[in-house]
Amino acid sequence: MQIIHSWEEAASLAELKGGAITVGNFDGVHMGHEQVLAETRGHAMDVGGPTIVVTFEPHPRAVLFPGEAPRRLCHVHERLQYLQQAGADAVLLLEFNKAMAAWSAEKFSRMLFDTFAFRHIHVGYDFAFGHDRQGHVDDLRKLGDEAGFTVSEAAAFAMLGSVVSSSRIRSAVEAADFTLAASLLGRDYAIAGEVLHGDKRGRQMNFPTANIDVGDLAHPPVGIYAVRANNKEKQWLGAAYLGYRPTFNGRTLLLETHLLDDSPDLYGQCLNVAFVQRIREDRKFTGHADLADQIALDCQAAREILAER
Repeated sequence: MQIIHSWEEAASLAELKGGAITVGNFDGVHMGHEQVLAETRGHAMDVGGPTIVVTFEPHPRAVLFPGEAPRRLCHVHERLQYLQQAGADAVLLLEFNKAMAAWSAEKFSRMLFDTFAFRHIHVGYDFAFGHDRQGHVDDLRKLGDEAGFTVSEAAAFAMLGSVVSSSRIRSAVEAADFTLAASLLGRDYAIAGEVLHGDKRGRQMNFPTANIDVGDLAHPPVGIYAVRANNKEKQWLGAAYLGYRPTFNGRTLLLETHLLDDSPDLYGQCLNVAFVQRIREDRKFTGHADLADQIALDCQAAREILAER
């Protein structure tokens, strides 16, 4: 899959002309997105051209309404990986900024067509574009009649009683309903990131942890969780702590994962931590000994939960 970062680069690539295109944020690349992407791929096959995805970073709301920006369901590099798995031949990853936000719907749609000369565009049921989201599918159809491309709109994709959406998945994650989140995503909800050096307190208590900065990702409530973790080479069962470490007066939200029965050196590597079930809430302990005793109980609880799953 080709990853392109500018209109100019995309316009210069002849192999990207004459296909089918879709546009969206695709945060999490969930089951609803998978439907849109599969249908776009089908349209691309019909017209005999490539499957093109146009997406944005950062999330438009992070630029337009910084205080209201949603927490992300995955990092941008994960989004690109999921888009590739969904069959995209190329992704135009555009930097979203205030200048682009000011573009009219007509300017944006014409830029899309002038860049890719696509023969079909397929969009989600709630697709809107351009300044103040004033452009809709009927505007695309008008341009299509003029420019010679066709337009289709995906139906809303519903599962388990409601439409699948990124906001619904965030709500499930925030409620620690990992069964629902996994169903809507099509995979376990996970937090991934580079393993950071910490203060080694876990190692001193014989419970070393792999620490990840949660950053702007969606996350469940602070507490202790049974998890499965993996890097590119291996998978582990684990018990993870998500929180601010009140026992040590911490201020940064961290995900600290203790890998059961193994203590590999993962510093600098990317670790993916998939949530299975919440074990307990976070609380402050009077000292290291009490905390170590509780960690041992948490690890045993994680073993039992993971054995059942």
